[in-house]
Amino acid sequence: MNAELTVDYLRHAFEHYNALIFDGKLPVPKLKWSRAKTRLGQMACKRKISWGRTKFYDYTISVSNYYKLTTEEIDDVLIHEMIHYSIAYTGLKDTSAHGIVFRGMMDKINRTFGRHITISVRTRNLQPRMTQQPKGYLILALEMKNGKYYLSSVNPSAARKIATSLARTREIAHYAWYQSQDEYFHGMPCVRSLRGRRVSAEVYETMIGKMKLLK
Repeated sequence: MNAELTVDYLRHAFEHYNALIFDGKLPVPKLKWSRAKTRLGQMACKRKISWGRTKFYDYTISVSNYYKLTTEEIDDVLIHEMIHYSIAYTGLKDTSAHGIVFRGMMDKINRTFGRHITISVRTRNLQPRMTQQPKGYLILALEMKNGKYYLSSVNPSAARKIATSLARTREIAHYAWYQSQDEYFHGMPCVRSLRGRRVSAEVYETMIGKMKLLK
């Protein structure tokens, strides 16, 4: 079952688990969805130190809606963050972010309420909720008079400046601009000046044959 991803859902879920697990002692914090890819949830707050004592306030719990998660998985993420919230709000001292206190509370909740809360989740094993569109690249293909070939992934904001440089560079035999979504360019620096990666004639011909020529 999938939850309807609204802030109202988070509020209702928070109030439900607050009463069920935390004896209704936690004030409702700011609740929001995020598009985080590396963490499924986060509990954040501000802190003020006065007379050697630390006071926490302005609590926020966020849950990522980037990945396809079931209602049970979303709730487990929320409860995970509620444990962090409970520890900070009640002033408990733990040995680390997921120390003895956190793990003790987590294990008790899992046993008592049949949850599957974990310390962390491998997000690389999860599927995005929406299919990502391939990234587009502006590519400059250069054939030099000395027989060398270059491909360059260009920052669009620098295209006009680079075009001016092309007109002044006599070593260039031929050049053309292309659009591409090929993963070949994923790790290539996005340049703002006239430079590129030298490639073989075979790679050059293969890549320009796959790209859309801009006129």
